[in-house]
Amino acid sequence: MGLLRKIILLFTLQNIEKIERFAPKKYEKILEAIRLEKWMKETDFSKMDITKFEYCVIEEGEFPYPLFQMCFFDNMVCNIIYCLSKGYAPIVKFKDPVEKNNLWEQFYCQPYQDEQFNSEQITNVKKCHIKHPEIYMPIWPTRDEITLYARIFKSVAVLNTETKRYITEEQKNILAGKRVIGCLCRGTDYTANKPTGHPIQPEIEAVIKHVKEKMKELNCEYVYLATEEESIKDRFEQAFPRKILTNKRKYYDDFYKLKETGGNGTRISWVHHERKNDNKLKSLEYLSSLYILSNCNALIAGNTGGSRMALYLNDNQYEYLHLFNLGMY
Repeated sequence: MGLLRKIILLFTLQNIEKIERFAPKKYEKILEAIRLEKWMKETDFSKMDITKFEYCVIEEGEFPYPLFQMCFFDNMVCNIIYCLSKGYAPIVKFKDPVEKNNLWEQFYCQPYQDEQFNSEQITNVKKCHIKHPEIYMPIWPTRDEITLYARIFKSVAVLNTETKRYITEEQKNILAGKRVIGCLCRGTDYTANKPTGHPIQPEIEAVIKHVKEKMKELNCEYVYLATEEESIKDRFEQAFPRKILTNKRKYYDDFYKLKETGGNGTRISWVHHERKNDNKLKSLEYLSSLYILSNCNALIAGNTGGSRMALYLNDNQYEYLHLFNLGMY
């Protein structure tokens, strides 16, 4: 199938579409994936003019996401790309099932629209009929793939003013004037549940060891740590006294109490903190940590959706990069 993909990618988009029309149904998904891949590579997203496009509303995703998280973001970006490839102007109206908040608009502008654009006024238009197109961001992205998705994100995922101000200020307070190695260490539902088909996460001591080896070599005095577990932060602070930087956030160690009764179905999103707008704040703290990671001098991390987001935001600018490759769960 890999050879077939390489051959078909040599064809023009028009010829690939012709093949799709006449090919047996069993090839439908692979041909769509190849066509979309080629379209993405040939499209200059920064110069797209959607003013004459009809609207297409995205209301669903692959899952009923309870809050903004990386799998939600990836899903929506893929749906946005799909709509654009069909000649439609995408409007993301995905709302969480409980509070009914538009999860995309909490942090991002609508694609190719300014903040004054009111998506709620867009009614009686075409709806995106798929929950996830045949676009899947790579688990181990190459430099070319990082460049591709960095280019796409810059065009279709623009932070709104409130979010940009928050992240910029936090980043300035944490990183300004410092040389920093960024680390992302997952715990909770990732390492406890070991989801099948996802990259195995490194032991914390292995990450600490690698960071110690690289700090002097890279002339980095500080470590910025993105993690959802306070116990992991404590271990880093013991290993690097007065050298650990973190952003403002709540931690999720209570996950393990919930897992005692919830088993492997327990999710980090089940952990709630006693504060107003908790789900939005959890997502904002997480999102800010990824943008801060993307602006560190180097990245040492487990391979997760969050660390890959940092790669795309960074666009191949890290002086040093190491994602632990330990196989898959």
